[in-house]
Amino acid sequence: MLISACCGALRASRCFSPQMPKLKSRKAAVKRLRLTKRGKVTRAKAWAGPYRGRKSRRARRAKGHEQPVVKGQRRQALRLLAN
Repeated sequence: MLISACCGALRASRCFSPQMPKLKSRKAAVKRLRLTKRGKVTRAKAWAGPYRGRKSRRARRAKGHEQPVVKGQRRQALRLLAN
């Protein structure tokens, strides 16, 4: 078995080159945000869940559609959805 000093540490048999760490996606963001085919980030609208009965039909329909994430938060959202 060949032992070599590589990357500042002793490693057996072969030398591994240092690589960038993998970017993991934030699971909370994956559950809340969605990436479209064209690269836009969309999210669900707020206050859609409780008290549907007292909302008008028009308001309930409007809450059913997804909304694009605002421009200022788009870069942060893409970083959270790394994969």
